[in-house]
Amino acid sequence: MRKNGRSAVCFILLGIAIVVIPFLLRMRREQDTQMYVKEFEEEEHEEKTDKKKDSKEKFSLLSKEDVIGIIEIPDLNIKYPIFEGTGNTQLNEGIGHMTETAGLCGKGNCVLAGHNGSRRGVYFTYLGNIEAGTRVKLTNKKRITHEYMAQEMRVVSPYDEWVTEESEDEILTLFTCASHGTRRFVVKCVPVTEGGDADGQPVQAGRD
Repeated sequence: MRKNGRSAVCFILLGIAIVVIPFLLRMRREQDTQMYVKEFEEEEHEEKTDKKKDSKEKFSLLSKEDVIGIIEIPDLNIKYPIFEGTGNTQLNEGIGHMTETAGLCGKGNCVLAGHNGSRRGVYFTYLGNIEAGTRVKLTNKKRITHEYMAQEMRVVSPYDEWVTEESEDEILTLFTCASHGTRRFVVKCVPVTEGGDADGQPVQAGRD
């Protein structure tokens, strides 16, 4: 009986660990990503006041110097650092910029990728809740900020060229995994003009 009782306690503790550990890891990673954001924003103030920057320990394999921008989607409570590249290192820390696509806040199709359901952080987990007209704000390394409006959403195959197709106009494309990683949920966003309008009209979410 005692042996069975101990075994039951061990199973209960193991179950608790399985639930709690991923939560703690995600909470820690969220703290790290928000620290990247904070240091990126504070760096501008340091540059303006000409203060000497303190050398700080890297949070992981990346550091604040690796952050090339910030993405914000207030309606989805998204605010994360953007890193150059979409490898495991970058996507485990925040949002990744596909190197072969246009740069942040510039002409062309700028493509950003983020994990969906990562145990390391929320990232683009709730991107699927976005609606046509939702505002997205992008700030690059030069502290240039552009605002976009979600215009079209699609669920496509992982190799659909619509995601990365080139454009002469400024476009922001966001994507994350869908259907347990077999598909991609993609959002095309267009710039918002000074008058608050977008360069184009929102369209209903598309499905291929």
